[in-house]
Amino acid sequence: MKNITLLCDHDVLKRPRPFRILEMLKQIGGFELSVIARECSQIQDIATFSFPPLPTQKQRSQEESKKLFELCKNREFDKLIFTPNRLKIPEILHSLPPQDLLIVEDITLLPFAFQEKQRRGGKILIDLREYYPLEYENSQEWLEGFGKFFTYLCEEYLSEVDYALCVSEGILARYQKEFGIEGEVFLSLPPYFGADCPRIQSHISIIYHGFVSPDRSSANLLEFAKSLPYSYKLYLLALSNQPNFLESLQEKARTIKNLIFLPPVAMNEIIPSTRGFDIGLIPFMPTTFNLKYCMPNKLFEYIQAGLCVLSTPLPEIKNFLDSNKCGVVARDFSISSLLEALLALSKDEILGYKNRSLAMRKTYSLDTNIMRLEKILHKLKLLDA
Repeated sequence: MKNITLLCDHDVLKRPRPFRILEMLKQIGGFELSVIARECSQIQDIATFSFPPLPTQKQRSQEESKKLFELCKNREFDKLIFTPNRLKIPEILHSLPPQDLLIVEDITLLPFAFQEKQRRGGKILIDLREYYPLEYENSQEWLEGFGKFFTYLCEEYLSEVDYALCVSEGILARYQKEFGIEGEVFLSLPPYFGADCPRIQSHISIIYHGFVSPDRSSANLLEFAKSLPYSYKLYLLALSNQPNFLESLQEKARTIKNLIFLPPVAMNEIIPSTRGFDIGLIPFMPTTFNLKYCMPNKLFEYIQAGLCVLSTPLPEIKNFLDSNKCGVVARDFSISSLLEALLALSKDEILGYKNRSLAMRKTYSLDTNIMRLEKILHKLKLLDA
């Protein structure tokens, strides 16, 4: 039986892609699965090992942030990689049998996979969910600090990766151009959910779920809601890793009557709790490379929930919606254009797009990705032909 370990710098149960990769591996079968993750939750039928957290960006003091910036500026990158909390990772790996495959879900942990590969062999598969050297490119301070750190990780360690998964064609092409990786696009497809027959309520309900932040121009959600007619309501199922950002949005939204904030739900409850809505909103602007070329989890969760998708004209999302006829794309990136696209939709048209999403659920579900993952495992000689 082959041994596979997933390395994550977060709790696997709180991030869709690593959690779903584990689910797929379980369904494929024939593997001894382990997870080494920060503050890792227990997962049925999988050996889980936890290492403690460091303060998040939201929790760090000014002094702590300044110290990290200085380490980046002085290129003391090993001090950022081999932090006291992460030094438990090699200990755990040493306690396990030699691993046939290490799946790296956060590039900050790639050096540990590299060390293990050097020590006992095995292969490395990395899931590149962002183009990391430009993750917060709107911040000059970040580019001069952590931007240099992530560029170093890519330059130093990506050549040791046997195969890579990427979230979109644009991000994959950039990694291939800059670092010569071998890999493929692996869309963030959720499990298949049965859904009720779609219907439209007396008011049109719009849902946005996911992270909010300045980089995502999330304040535009308030402007969008302010401009909605009385018969439309915008619901936000939002989280933020930026200090006080969500609280600030909620405070500013107090007077917007057709904007409703919903309490967070567990990851596996997102689709069941949103399938009663009419429209799933993707309001992002191409303010960063990663946003411009995103193919977010929420797109496929909206489809699985049987929603009409409304999006700004980000290139890969636009191509997807135009090809699959499951939603509409605004003319440009302005709030007025997004509203124009929304208000041009009749209830019958919304219902038609909802039905189209329902018809696509099997194609854009975990089942499709299982077949893709099996081919990748064959390529890496982890499965017999």
